[in-house]
Amino acid sequence: MTAGTAGQALEDLTTLVSFGPRFHGGPGIHAAADWLVAQASAAGYAPVRQRVVLSGWQPGTVSDVVVTSPLRRALPAWPMLSSGGAEGTVAGHVVELGPQGIWGDSQVWQHFAVVDPAGVVVAYLHGRDGGPAAPQPLPAGSDHTVPHLAIGRLDAQQLTEWIADGKEPAVDVRCNAGPDEEAVADNIVVDVPGASNARVLVCGHYDTFFNTVGAYDNGSGTIALLHLLRAWRETPPARSVRVLFFTAEEWHLAGSRFYVDVARSAPEGSADRIDDLDFVLNIDGLGRGDFLEAFASPESFNTALHLAVESHGRRVGRALRVVSRFPPTTGTDDASFYRAGVPSAFMTFNDLHRLHQPDDLPNDGIAANIAWTVGLASSLVDGLPRAARFDPPGVL
Repeated sequence: MTAGTAGQALEDLTTLVSFGPRFHGGPGIHAAADWLVAQASAAGYAPVRQRVVLSGWQPGTVSDVVVTSPLRRALPAWPMLSSGGAEGTVAGHVVELGPQGIWGDSQVWQHFAVVDPAGVVVAYLHGRDGGPAAPQPLPAGSDHTVPHLAIGRLDAQQLTEWIADGKEPAVDVRCNAGPDEEAVADNIVVDVPGASNARVLVCGHYDTFFNTVGAYDNGSGTIALLHLLRAWRETPPARSVRVLFFTAEEWHLAGSRFYVDVARSAPEGSADRIDDLDFVLNIDGLGRGDFLEAFASPESFNTALHLAVESHGRRVGRALRVVSRFPPTTGTDDASFYRAGVPSAFMTFNDLHRLHQPDDLPNDGIAANIAWTVGLASSLVDGLPRAARFDPPGVL
């Protein structure tokens, strides 16, 4: 099979997920990094590793939420990244606190406190905005001394309805997550010479949450990057491209934030400089279906991206629903560049019911969208004009 086919994508994706969850610092991400480096080297490149060291955290082995009143029901739950733990079972009544931003305002969840009879908060519950329970990193400023557990949208709505009806829900919570030794994994950097001196950066994260092998999020984007490398070896891109496989995206974009912090101090003329980039293109989850989200900044670049994606779809005979959002969301690695004032774009075929789920496994729909996205990304790298620079967005 040639690079870029759906069959090859499925084969490569199946190999990648065979390493298990690629949680930053765990054995799976180290095995995946070794495989990606070997694949890039076999394609004729010289990949470079960039070590990313973070304070460690482990999800533990217990994450239970059991409603004890007004009826008894166990709620599927996962510990939020950086959650604290508790000794044994903590219990209390549920208080609805209101909406909560996850990844900034990228997602708006429901936020609940569990308060014991003495009035002490002993845990927090985080109700997802859509779909089943899925872990996410805690927002900055969260109380890491107590458990934080993610629950699904329908379970959160049920808690809200009981509270509105005057039925004070009570729960038992168990969670033994907590801090651990340092967590280490690598960003992987691959430079692709192009037909001109103009430069773009194409990236995606290869890490996952602790509870999934992450075929959609983001094994799919990882394999798309690998297939782009193979395709560009045969036919060089119009611009020179730096391809980056990021670790620790799930840890508040720690891998890409580290890369940007280092790159901002690179000397003039260095290939590491981000101020000279025409733009950044970030490829995240390529799930099933024809609904493509394509977000970018600045506004003129967002519009150019949207029109270019629609044009490519018409050219290859594919009917897509393309949706843009400006300003872009801040929940994936392009946000690290956006915050530094670098024109950046993000693409995903969202598959939210598979997000951070144990059943996020390879399938033909993912493989087909990987193969299709390779052609789209190559077209964007060659054809999108250099984006206008803009000031870092600051607090707004």
